[in-house]
Order: sequence, then C-alpha cells, then structure tokens
Amino acid sequence: RNLSCQRPKLQQEGLTMLRARISGALRAAGLRSYGTSLKVPTAPAGSEEIFHGQMMLPKYSLSNEKWFAIFMACNLGAYAGHYFYLSFLMPSNPPNPPRDTKQVRPEKHLHAVDDD
Repeated sequence: RNLSCQRPKLQQEGLTMLRARISGALRAAGLRSYGTSLKVPTAPAGSEEIFHGQMMLPKYSLSNEKWFAIFMACNLGAYAGHYFYLSFLMPSNPPNPPRDTKQVRPEKHLHAVDDD
C-alpha cells in the first residue's frame, strides 16, 4: 500500500471537517449574541392597536426645557455649596511659625536608619 498518496487526502478531509466545525461554532455564537434563542410570539390577527395614545397620560412628565433647567439648577447648587463650604465654613490651618535661627541642628536625623 502507498500511504504517502492517502495522507494528503486524509489531511484535506480533516481540515475540511475542522473548518466546518469552526464556521458552525462561529455562526452559532453570532446567532446567540444577537436577539434570543426563544421563539418570538406573534400577535393574533386584529390586535395591532391595543391602546390609543390618549388612554393613559403619564402622571409626571417634564419637557426637555424643564428637565434641563432643573438639572442645571441642581448642578449650580452643588458647585455653589461646595465653594461656599470651602470659602466660609472649612477651617484653615494657621501658617507655620518662623524658624529659630539660633536653634542647633541635630547631628543625626531622628528617623534615620541605624547602620551600626
């Protein structure tokens, strides 16, 4: 038997099967990442319009102008309160006292590592 002639043919079939599996897995992953795997229900005939738009008005509804006005007022209040606290309510540290020029410096720093 001549196996050298059959080997490339087997490799080609194996590669074809591998490509089919990979493409099937990629296609399944693509389908899973979009939408749902469940059946999507369809509405019965004649039930296209259930409620008209004037049936239930929203209880609390703001126009864009009102919403952005309230949003900007809240931001302005937050910033104003922050700077008011920093300027008037937060205590400030007193300045450091001037150095005494007559004080003798230590020979060794207090926090130095002992290299004995």
